[in-house]
Amino acid sequence: DQPRAGQGLRSRREILCLHVLQESPGAGAFGRPWFLGPLRRDLRIMVDESTLSKWTGRASDTEQDRYNRTKDRINKAIEAYEPLSKWDFKVYPKGSYPNFTNVVRDSDVDIAVELTGLVNYSFDHGAKGLTMADIGRSSYQGDYGLAAFKDDVEQAMRQYFSSDAVRRGNKAIEIAPGPSGLPADVVPCQSHRQVIKPDGTFRQGIRLRDDSNPLKKLINYPVQHLQRGIEKNDRTQRRYKRVVRILKRLENQMVDEGLITPVASFMIESAVWSVTDAAFNDYSTWKSRVREVLRLIYNGTQDADCVSSKDWFEANGIKFLFHGSQPWTWQQAHGFADKAWDYMGFD
Repeated sequence: DQPRAGQGLRSRREILCLHVLQESPGAGAFGRPWFLGPLRRDLRIMVDESTLSKWTGRASDTEQDRYNRTKDRINKAIEAYEPLSKWDFKVYPKGSYPNFTNVVRDSDVDIAVELTGLVNYSFDHGAKGLTMADIGRSSYQGDYGLAAFKDDVEQAMRQYFSSDAVRRGNKAIEIAPGPSGLPADVVPCQSHRQVIKPDGTFRQGIRLRDDSNPLKKLINYPVQHLQRGIEKNDRTQRRYKRVVRILKRLENQMVDEGLITPVASFMIESAVWSVTDAAFNDYSTWKSRVREVLRLIYNGTQDADCVSSKDWFEANGIKFLFHGSQPWTWQQAHGFADKAWDYMGFD
């Protein structure tokens, strides 16, 4: 692969992508006949500026109403389950809905149920090797924890919804959509403090339980995700989240046409968050902004150097986007940018 060229230029990779391998009567390697022929651009649906402008839009009022009903029903399910009344916790939406980066196709509602009365600690960076005593804290000695809390949240869902509507996944309790609701992932979690300095300075996050690997350190940062998204959107004249919605809808269309396999929605959002603000501010059309964002993602994910690069973070600004623990890879981001570039007909 060669880097994507700048405005008005073509790289060798882009010239080659104008051709496809087609079968021919001539003999090729391993007896497979082939020759290079032109790409049939007429067979691909082109996406114009008007379509991109429509794709910038947020969810419809109807979609928002379904989201609110789903969120309210989950709150009621938690409140109605008496065994949880003895514990301090909070219930709130996380992910694409509160960040306004959701599109209808990727519209599962993520609801965190965070156990706040029992805080989990880890010691990293400048605080490695420290203990709870070093920061003036004592360790919890009880037998109730995240595993039991997840069991209780599951039972709360089964008590409120029909049992057939509830399925326990490795990380979340999945709720099937009702007649006027949306599918939901209820995420039982625990307050987590990642101590990063000897003086006790910490990052506030949440710890999730993966049933398939209970010892796995699984930490998310929903508060920072929300805040970093607001900051980026403000710096880019509200264009950042609109481009995210464009690329999510573009991905959906390419999947529908059988051109790619589904790409993780949060990976797309985080990759767009990681590109420079100039990609949004220095271009006058949605098409030119999308082109620049795809170019930067493609060129920035050429090889494994991006795994530890400080250019690529989750949209919370804390976790490396392509770290080996992620459920996606840098190759998938690179491949998506490549296919989306070609689909858009960029030169």
